[in-house]
Amino acid sequence: MIAPAGGTSGPPSGRPTPPRWGTAGLVAGLAGLATVLVAVLVFNSLVLHGRGAAAPERSSSPSRGSVVPGFDLAGEWSGEGSVTLCAGLDDCAPTRSVTLTIECTGQSCLVTPFDPSWGHPRLEVRDGSYRAAGPVPSELAPTCEGVPASSASWHLELTVLDDRLVGSYAESTLQGFNCGATAVAWNLVLDRA
Repeated sequence: MIAPAGGTSGPPSGRPTPPRWGTAGLVAGLAGLATVLVAVLVFNSLVLHGRGAAAPERSSSPSRGSVVPGFDLAGEWSGEGSVTLCAGLDDCAPTRSVTLTIECTGQSCLVTPFDPSWGHPRLEVRDGSYRAAGPVPSELAPTCEGVPASSASWHLELTVLDDRLVGSYAESTLQGFNCGATAVAWNLVLDRA
């Protein structure tokens, strides 16, 4: 085969061969993007499902509670929590006052944190604790480029210990195209109001 003028072999059409570094850079960039997406999905899974290193750490006293059969959950509960997790936010309040209203009919209970704008989902019994989750009102959700995060949600996990409700309250947002995921959690000790 005869090399074209200039001494290099290339496609006979006259189109230049793309530089190999450009192709390698594109492959490396796509691999990096895939790695970041997997890391974000794992982080969100850990935060939202309370597993792994990103889950809120608990002090020794709240973890000793349990679901107590026949315990009357209904009523107003209030107390203060201390922060255990702050991720993706510039600042997290070291303490948080939390109020809950629990309404029960038979074995089914609904919980309302703060006020009705936070929703009133069913309080589920799972893994030895009472759990509930709902949306954070948009006016209180973290913002991304001036817009409230539509994925902002709250998560509650409680057990009964010495006629108190103990556990954790958390708020989180998912990773967005232009914004990172956020998570903040507080350990709680609640007494009847």
